[in-house]
Amino acid sequence: MVDLHAIQEDEFGQRIHAVLFPSSPIQSHEFLFGRDGQLDRIRRALMAPGRQVFIYGERGVGKSSLAGAAAAEVQSADAVPLHASCGSSSTFTGVIWNLIRATATEPAQATTVHNKRGIDGKGLTFARHTETSTQPTSEPLDIEDAANRLDSAFAAYSQRTVAVIDEFDLIPDIAERNKFAELIKALGDRKSNVKLIFTGVASALDELLESHGSAHRQLDTILLERLDYQPRLDIIKKALGAFDLDYDPSVIYRIASVSNGFPYYVHLLTEHLLWAWYGDPDAQQVSMSHLHGAFAKATDAVHADLRKPYDKAARGRDQAAIILWASADAFDLERTTDAIWASYTQICDTLEVAPLEKKKFQAQLRSLKDDSHGAILDGLPSRRLHFFREAMVRGYVRMAAACKNIELDDQTFDAPPQITAQASRMSARKRWMDTSRFVPNIRMGKGR
Repeated sequence: MVDLHAIQEDEFGQRIHAVLFPSSPIQSHEFLFGRDGQLDRIRRALMAPGRQVFIYGERGVGKSSLAGAAAAEVQSADAVPLHASCGSSSTFTGVIWNLIRATATEPAQATTVHNKRGIDGKGLTFARHTETSTQPTSEPLDIEDAANRLDSAFAAYSQRTVAVIDEFDLIPDIAERNKFAELIKALGDRKSNVKLIFTGVASALDELLESHGSAHRQLDTILLERLDYQPRLDIIKKALGAFDLDYDPSVIYRIASVSNGFPYYVHLLTEHLLWAWYGDPDAQQVSMSHLHGAFAKATDAVHADLRKPYDKAARGRDQAAIILWASADAFDLERTTDAIWASYTQICDTLEVAPLEKKKFQAQLRSLKDDSHGAILDGLPSRRLHFFREAMVRGYVRMAAACKNIELDDQTFDAPPQITAQASRMSARKRWMDTSRFVPNIRMGKGR
C-alpha cells in the first residue's frame, strides 16, 4: 500500500482534484451525485428536434456541473461539447459567434490557394497558374442568419453537437437576452438539430419566456434545488474512498450538514479536509481534529464576494454574527422572527453570552437588511419572514459558525408561520457531533 503522506505535494493535489471540483464544473456523470432524474430529463428533452433546455436555480447548486455532465452524455463521441460563458460584456451576437467559431467550420481569416499545373520538360516549363481566395466569415447579421449558421456549423462539427451557454443571466442587456428567445423559436420552427443547454437564475428565465410566448413550447425548464443529504455524503465518501482512507463517520455527517446542500461547499470542505490529513504525518484516520482545521482553511478560501456581506455585517457589531448564525440554523431558506429568536437564544447559551433583549434583537435583525450592514438579509415583513439575499452566502455563514464550534441544524424544517403551537426540535445546547452520538439512519456504504 502506498504511503500517501510520503508522496509529493503536487501529486497529492492532483489526486484531490481528480475527484473534487470546488473551482470548476463537473464534466462527468461519474462525479455528479443526486442528479440522475434531471440528467434523464435533459437527455430525453434533447431528443426532440428544435427543443432546448434551461437549467435554473440559486447560485452554487451545481447548474454548470449538471449542464456539463448532460452535454457530455448527449454529445456524440466524435467531438467534445461546445461551451460559451456569459459575462458583463456578452451580447447575443457575441455568444453565437463564439459558438460558431468554436466549431472551426467557417474560415477565420482570408486565405489564398495557388494551384500550378503544367509539364516540366528539360529546361522548359509549361505551367498554368490558378488562384482561389476565401474570405473570412463575419458575425451573424440577424436571428435567421444565426439560426442558419448554427445549423450548418453544428452539423459539420460532429454527428450530434451540444453547446452549453453558461450563466446566461450575466448578459447585462435585457434586449440582448431576449434575442435568445427569438433564436429558440427560429430553431424550433425549422426542427433544428442544434442542441443548447442554458444555465441561469429564475428571473432571467422568466424574462426569456415572457419576451416570446412561443418559446415555452421549445424550451424545457429544469429547476435545480440544493442537494439532498445522501448525495452530499456520497460525494465525500467517493473522495475519501479514492485515497482508501478510514474516517470518523461524524466527519462526513458534519460536512454534509454545514454545506446546507450546496455542492460547492461539499467539495471545498472535503478538499481542505484531505489537505489537513496530509499535513498530519502521524494520522491513520481522518478525524474531527482534521475537520476543525478544514473549516478554518475553507472559510478563508471562499470567494471574496461570498465573504464580503458577512464581514461587513458582523465586523464591530455586537452579536450580529450570532444573529446571522441563528438565521441560517435550519434547512429552510426562509425563517420567521420567532424561529430565529429560538436559535439565537440557544447559541447564546452555548457560547455563555447574555442574549439581547428581544426588542434589541429584532432591531438588529432588521438592520441586517440595510446597506450599511451589508444588506445580507432580505425579508417579507407581512409574514415576518427573513432570508439571505443570496442563498449561497448562507452556506458561508454556516461555515463561519462551524469555525466557532457551533453546530447548526440542517435536517429539520421550521413549522409554517401560521402554526402557533411550539414544539422543541433542537437540543438545549448546540455542540459538535461526536462518535458516541446517535448517527442518522442514512446509507454509509460497506467498509465504513
